Order: sequence, then structure tokens, then C-alpha cells
Amino acid sequence: MSYLLFKYMHIVCAAASFALFFIRGIWAIRAYPSVQEPWARALPHVIDGLLVFSALAMFYVSFPTAWGGTWMVVKFVLIAIYVVLTTFVLRFAKGKMVRLVFWISALLLFLCITSIAVLHNPVGVFLLL
Repeated sequence: MSYLLFKYMHIVCAAASFALFFIRGIWAIRAYPSVQEPWARALPHVIDGLLVFSALAMFYVSFPTAWGGTWMVVKFVLIAIYVVLTTFVLRFAKGKMVRLVFWISALLLFLCITSIAVLHNPVGVFLLL
């Protein structure tokens, strides 16, 4: 398969994951009951699974030159922090203000991760300052 196919699949899944987290975060803050519906709980796992699959496929297809250096290490570390923040927002946070603060933090972190991936630089968008 083509590297570009996996790359665009990765980009679409990342955008869908962001959009779904944005909506689920609003639901969690407003205590909207639909956040516990089966489709709202299953769809993020499907999208994130495809996201991981496309990342591994890109790595496999371009194996000899796949490792991007320090920017990729920073991206992986920030992704781990993002996963912790999103889990906290959607499951463990008590109170609307706490959820709001962690939700906004997770959204900003996602945008930072995206800028690191696009610019292939460990400082991401802060490179432009």
C-alpha cells in the first residue's frame, strides 16, 4: 500500500478524533446523558484504533527512513500526557470547572502535538515565535 494513503488516513482519523473529543468534552462538562450511549463510547475507540494502525503502517512502509528523531519522541510523550488528560476529563474529573480546565488543556495539547507533527520540530508552533 502507498505511504500517502496511510498518511491521509492518519490525518483524517486525527481530525475525527479531535472533533469527537471536542463534542464529548462539551457533553461531559454539561453532564449531557448521551455521553454514555454505546455509540459515543465505541466510536472513539474505532477512530483511535485506525489512527494507531495508520501510524504503524506509515512506519512500516517507510521503515528505513521512518524515525524522525527528537520531534517524534516529544510527540509520543505528549500523546501519552494527552491520553491521561482526556481520560481524566471524561471519567474521573468532578465538577464542571475542573473538567473545563482539563478539557481546554487537552485541546491545546492536541493542537501542540499536531504542530509538532506538521513542522517535524520538537517545539512545534513555538518555533514560529
